[in-house]
Amino acid sequence: MHPLFDLLAGEIRTDITQMVEEGHDEQALLAELEAARATGSLDALAGLQEQLWSQPSPPGLPYEEPSDWESIAQHFPDPDSHARFGGTDDELADRLLAAWQGRCAGCQLGKPLEGAWPEQVKEVLTAVGSWPLQDYMKAVGDPKRRRLAEEGETFRRHYRGELTKGNFDAVAPDDDIHYTIVGQMVLAEYGPDFAPDRPVAKLIELAPASCVFASGRNMFRTALFGIGWPYTAVFGNPCRQSLGGQIRCDPWGWGAPANPALAASMAYRDAAGSQRRNGIYSAMFFAVLMADVLAHGDVGRAIETAAAYVPPKSRFAEMIRFVQDQCAGRDDWERVNAAIYERYDRGYKRPDTLRVNHCLPNAAIVLMGLLTGRGDFSRTVGSTVMAGMDTDCNGATAGSILGCALGTAGIPQRWTDPLHDTVRTLLKGMPTLRISDLAGRMFEAARKNARRAGA
Repeated sequence: MHPLFDLLAGEIRTDITQMVEEGHDEQALLAELEAARATGSLDALAGLQEQLWSQPSPPGLPYEEPSDWESIAQHFPDPDSHARFGGTDDELADRLLAAWQGRCAGCQLGKPLEGAWPEQVKEVLTAVGSWPLQDYMKAVGDPKRRRLAEEGETFRRHYRGELTKGNFDAVAPDDDIHYTIVGQMVLAEYGPDFAPDRPVAKLIELAPASCVFASGRNMFRTALFGIGWPYTAVFGNPCRQSLGGQIRCDPWGWGAPANPALAASMAYRDAAGSQRRNGIYSAMFFAVLMADVLAHGDVGRAIETAAAYVPPKSRFAEMIRFVQDQCAGRDDWERVNAAIYERYDRGYKRPDTLRVNHCLPNAAIVLMGLLTGRGDFSRTVGSTVMAGMDTDCNGATAGSILGCALGTAGIPQRWTDPLHDTVRTLLKGMPTLRISDLAGRMFEAARKNARRAGA
């Protein structure tokens, strides 16, 4: 038997588990897989996998969720209908610096709590005196730390002394920050019309494989196999509809100030390398939101603009409306968060729970933070992280958006001073970078794509 036979069968099994969320009958598809396996033919397995990749959802699925650009783009608004940027170059540069600062601060804040559920987050933060979260997590002395670690696994897992206030002097290495640096380099090197395989090629060039996770890791490894875009998103990908595209989308939004249509196009080309359906929409939505909010600073208005770039009959569009309804007239983020978990995580201790990195609940949490935060940076990133799930990703996205909206004056110094304008990375040849330098390079790429008032 061919040595790749069992490997390919395993990849197809992963494909099938992801197709369940697209409305397919898992048992029926597994039966097809066993029939193909019984032939002993590698060609039979490969043929089945190719068939599954193009198999549409059954008629009973109440959603329309295309993954191809033409179908997604057919509902887009007039690109000239959006607000233009009316500020100076200095103002744009300041907003992009704030976007970088906000992304770094939000990521650092959420990093120790990644993967925790809300009650676990509250347990840890209460134990160290940081609930509610309005600053980086407080440190505790060794005697108390040892006692808390002995008393519970949650504390042992989510208290990281090196990430507590006063114990770091830079942004710690993180895949969310690595992706932003890599995407920014792609934009600077190839311009906004970059080919869709450029981001993953640059990632492979610069990032160790051990620093790439979930759908990004699948994209990385399949590209190394020689599998081309967009099949990198479907070949054995266990996270087709995760937030993998969302956490890479910032350069596409920052790089298209007041130019949502361009942001959507760039985000699609990147996201479709690792995502399908709602995973693609998540990336496009947040990239458009960032591009639009750079024009006027109104987060609520930018959310409406971004929603117009999401297929209207998708689960992602449904989620946006749900969170907006839940937040209407409310500042109680915990109440909204409970509703998000009830709807999108189906009781988050059950075995059939959604993955902790699924785009729907995580994007909902970011929207909740933005809408209940009311333009306050600390409240927004704090509640987004306290909400649990993929906390470093969500904190980074919320912080980035608030930076775009508010500029540096809107981010309290307690968030930026401890970072010392420094990012540490595991990227090749870039152990230490300056946040201000990264923002300056982003400005040079972005100003060429900005839609300006009077132009």
